[in-house]
Amino acid sequence: MTKFADLHLKPPIGNPVAQKEMAELAYCLGYSLVAVTFHPKDRDEEVSRVRKVFVDAGLDVASRVDVSATSRNELLKELRVLRRDFEIVAIECKSSEVLSVAQRDSRVDVIYLDTASSRRGLPLNKASLSSAHLEVNMSTLTQTPRLPEHLQLARIEKEIAKAKQNRFRIIISSGADNPMYLRAPRDVAAVGMLLGLDKDEAVKSISSIPISLVNRNRMKLGSRYAGENIRIIGIKDEKKGLEIPPRQNRS
Repeated sequence: MTKFADLHLKPPIGNPVAQKEMAELAYCLGYSLVAVTFHPKDRDEEVSRVRKVFVDAGLDVASRVDVSATSRNELLKELRVLRRDFEIVAIECKSSEVLSVAQRDSRVDVIYLDTASSRRGLPLNKASLSSAHLEVNMSTLTQTPRLPEHLQLARIEKEIAKAKQNRFRIIISSGADNPMYLRAPRDVAAVGMLLGLDKDEAVKSISSIPISLVNRNRMKLGSRYAGENIRIIGIKDEKKGLEIPPRQNRS
């Protein structure tokens, strides 16, 4: 049986009702794994509370951070601080300089298309890392201002074709910040086919590819790899089912 994943949920931290509705709907739609986006400054108790909402709904939960850097130095600084705190590190590329670094840095899991980048295009190079993933968010298709839908679809289809030529793995996520933007896995796969993926690629973009990425990072971010005094949000000991203790204050 195929397991499905949505690697980009953005539930409002201050709205438990919306969190619960999103969690329950994601489970009912058929997802097994979701990545919940947190801000680095979110308090530990808030993170734990939000995670619990999704876990209680029957979902496996990965932690994600979206990095929006405008320069090479800013990106490298963010990666040094955040990489070991989150299971998924995603980069919204604000410039060609940032994209160039993100494509070569193994600490980057996902480069994602936003409304701005999808208008101007991404200068992708051939991926030299097994970790290179390009993410397309369904929300990009529905929330783009001042751009006709057919042009948006054509531009994203072009970016996906370029990414495939350059050996990027493709992930399709919802990018949902409220329940209205959640879609069933098969519906998401159908959109992937509309954007130029074949049937097998479309299904893998919401199943084996994102799930393998999370599993690989969980192995890397185990307690031995991360060392002491580092918080890894939401990672569990798979054998014992215990969550790794929260981060201690760094000296």
